[in-house]
Amino acid sequence: MCELNTAPKRHQRPSNGFTLVEMAITLFVITIISALLLIPLAGREDIRARHEAKATLAEIREALIGFAIIHRRLPCPTLQNDPSAADYGLEDASCNQSIEGRLPWRTLGLPPTDPWGTPRISATDPWDGHWRYRVDLAFAHTANPPIAIDTVPGQDIGVRDAVSGIEMVANKMLVAVVYSTGPNRDADGDNASFEVGDATYGVGGPTTTFDDLLEWVSRPLLLARMGAAGALP
Repeated sequence: MCELNTAPKRHQRPSNGFTLVEMAITLFVITIISALLLIPLAGREDIRARHEAKATLAEIREALIGFAIIHRRLPCPTLQNDPSAADYGLEDASCNQSIEGRLPWRTLGLPPTDPWGTPRISATDPWDGHWRYRVDLAFAHTANPPIAIDTVPGQDIGVRDAVSGIEMVANKMLVAVVYSTGPNRDADGDNASFEVGDATYGVGGPTTTFDDLLEWVSRPLLLARMGAAGALP
């Protein structure tokens, strides 16, 4: 006699088609890809440019500190307007603080503009996208003694949040600031006005009213790096 097979039959998975889990994962991936495609090309380009600007600002800060280690002072801003002049892009020995200065890019071996900048051809061209630079005279002027452990800022260069207005650093702790005017190529908020002597700069964003990017060099950082390099008298 043949024995009856009473064991329950196992349901075999079809050889084709998707399970519910696989379908859910596929839909999730499609949703993510669709969301990325919805970001306008201009928006993606702006994100890339801001990352590039931030990276360059970090490079600028390191170049400023490196310059101070070699020369025992920070460079002065560049004030030459004429691109055909021999000292165009080089620091100005007078360290004139009565007008807005630009980063002396040739002195530091850096690019003259941020990702939104336009090279200048004539003296009447605007300074669109050129790095703006402010330095405390006590740490830069060639007539002053070299930077020492007891050198203190002569001006109070402050930085505050562009939205909340909160001060980001204590009084007389900054020796230099450098910033980009961002995609709109205009200085926003506190950066829109140049103040001789004590000054306040803005950082933060981006928002609908502020898109500048700013980096600074603090006195403690500069002295620590110079001391570690044996560059303090």
